[in-house]
Amino acid sequence: MFRKIISKISSRLVQHPSLRDEILDRTMRLISRFGLEGGDYLEFGVDQGKSFASAYSIAQRHNLTAMRFYAFDSFKGLPPIEGVDQEVGQFKEGEYSCSEPQFLGNIKNKGVDLSKVITVPGWYHESLNKATKKKLKIKSAAVIWIDCDLYESTVPVLDFITDYVVDGTIIIFDDWFCFRGSPKRGEQRAFREWLSRNPVITASEYYKHGFYGNSFILHRD
Repeated sequence: MFRKIISKISSRLVQHPSLRDEILDRTMRLISRFGLEGGDYLEFGVDQGKSFASAYSIAQRHNLTAMRFYAFDSFKGLPPIEGVDQEVGQFKEGEYSCSEPQFLGNIKNKGVDLSKVITVPGWYHESLNKATKKKLKIKSAAVIWIDCDLYESTVPVLDFITDYVVDGTIIIFDDWFCFRGSPKRGEQRAFREWLSRNPVITASEYYKHGFYGNSFILHRD
């Protein structure tokens, strides 16, 4: 009897969607309703590829078949911790390291069609430039997933995606409430400063997820 109870509980835990999948499902469903099927998925900080693979499979489920998937990462883990985030000591250089071949292998094993995946390796302050934009030819972003952890990493990411934002783009921050939720550090500070630099873009808070995450619907005048 005890084994049967444990088996039932385990089965329910396996079937229950993860917090990551929940926010991605809500987002892809909303993107479909917004009519942004032609927009792409951009993820900054892909680690082992779990959220990236989930985004792909959930997009297929919502018939977002035209969506392309861009993976931006150093593939060397976090850079040196500098600036406003340094004194807290929450992250370490090299943390979350995963090589590009390992990342691609991971997502392929989860059913991702690699012909729809474009990887952009390199440190953000070096790789996110005009030459990269010209090469990628992204028209618009439907969903942007930012898992940069650090202020110094998030700043160049937000500057890079500015041109891809359309009315209805959804931006998801994986580490919004890191640094004890301080608005003076990390992704929160970078986002606030980016909105200040780009007054044509405004944001409506959308949905909090997990322990640290938050998301916003972006609007462009």
